[in-house]
Amino acid sequence: MLAQLMGAGIGEITAVVVRYYGGIMLGTGGLVKAYGGGVQQGLKQLARMRKVPMQQFSLLCDYAQLSDIERLVQRYDGKITESQYLDRISLTLAIPFGQIDGFRQNLSDFSRGMLTLVLLTP
Repeated sequence: MLAQLMGAGIGEITAVVVRYYGGIMLGTGGLVKAYGGGVQQGLKQLARMRKVPMQQFSLLCDYAQLSDIERLVQRYDGKITESQYLDRISLTLAIPFGQIDGFRQNLSDFSRGMLTLVLLTP
């Protein structure tokens, strides 16, 4: 089982195979084949998604700026993870590590230096 998981190249994964005893003795080779077959079937059905490390930031903006900020976040493969709508909008953004400098520069250009990202510590 472990060899199949490691050979799949997936990364962080765990598998649990349960076999209910039905009165048939499989022996060591039969158990290995049954368990390995269960893991293989699970790997075929597994939905895969790339895990991208991101950094969290907060940002305060005006309502008129929101749609432009949403487009900018989308262009840099980021996410708006939280938003609070008061007199101004408070956003929590997740930006991929490799995109932070470009995002910060475009945000500064777009807002003429009025908007700045504040790093959130974990």
